[in-house]
Amino acid sequence: MRGFAHLVLTLLASSLLTASAAKRPNIVLFYADDLGYTDLSCQGSDFYRTPNIDRLGREGMTFTQAYAAAANCAPSRASLLTGLYTPRHGVFTVGNSDRGKSAHRKLIPIKNTTVLKTELPTVAQVLKKAGYRTAVAGKWHVSQDPTSYGFDVNFGGLEWGHPKSYFSPYRNPKLKDGPKGEHLPARLAHEVCDWIRSPQPEIADGPFFLYLPFYSVHTPIQARKDLTAKYDKVQGGTYHSNAKYAAMIEAMDLAVGQVLDLLDELKLSDNTLVIFTSDNGPHGGVSNAKPLRGSKGMFYEGGIREPFLVRWPGKIAAGSRCEVPIHQVDLFPTFAALAGARTPKLRDGG
Repeated sequence: MRGFAHLVLTLLASSLLTASAAKRPNIVLFYADDLGYTDLSCQGSDFYRTPNIDRLGREGMTFTQAYAAAANCAPSRASLLTGLYTPRHGVFTVGNSDRGKSAHRKLIPIKNTTVLKTELPTVAQVLKKAGYRTAVAGKWHVSQDPTSYGFDVNFGGLEWGHPKSYFSPYRNPKLKDGPKGEHLPARLAHEVCDWIRSPQPEIADGPFFLYLPFYSVHTPIQARKDLTAKYDKVQGGTYHSNAKYAAMIEAMDLAVGQVLDLLDELKLSDNTLVIFTSDNGPHGGVSNAKPLRGSKGMFYEGGIREPFLVRWPGKIAAGSRCEVPIHQVDLFPTFAALAGARTPKLRDGG
């Protein structure tokens, strides 16, 4: 599946591969946390409202069978960043692999690592070497410092699996506090918008790679009161009815809108590939992926099948859909191809 999916994604950019280096696209990758397959209105929810994310599908392509590399956070992120499956990078789960009662396990858990090996090339390193400026904003979760993995700047990324607070003060040493009571997705969007507006002088005309892995909508569910009140007044939907969770999703959607609006303002949208997807299925305690079976932590469809929306005006047909199964590990070689960069070769067992 990997090779075929790589081909499918790369074909989306076939018209650009013959263009000059100056026309290489900016790349914006929105990566939600614990957002399920049906947790968007464009994915079937009749309760959650996501107009900005829906816009990506309306103006681009919706992949209906897109899969993450794992059913929880850290291994999915490690695979996304390296283009490798879990046995190659060794991050199999979050924390220790022998959690829970041993009597419930029929297999001996494989040894797990919680820190991504620095000798493994990342997509950010490959793009940076190709002349891209790079930034990450939000949940990193595979080491203490993403700047050791090819990112020029980092807004809020460290080893944490969830924020200490979704409201400022955030108590995050890698992120500036906003006004008291500010919500975290808005702060992350504010930081990256400032970064996009202020390129590094030495590569001011070069493309950029923005990796925005929201902490949202991972627990704790700490939603804006104004958004929660709106959903409290709405009757529950077919599968979804949690007002606070709906408010968390909408707050993230508003942050996506901040970035999309800036791309429009700066006239960058036509030369920017934008992707929105998620790391695994929804937390079963607050949402569900129905009609798919399962949720976060499970390798049923509901645990690993993700929303996957791609927009690139003039290159990807608006409102199009693709039923071909794809996998998130294929983003690494696809991004490298768009940048005119070579994907590194690893030693066996690397």
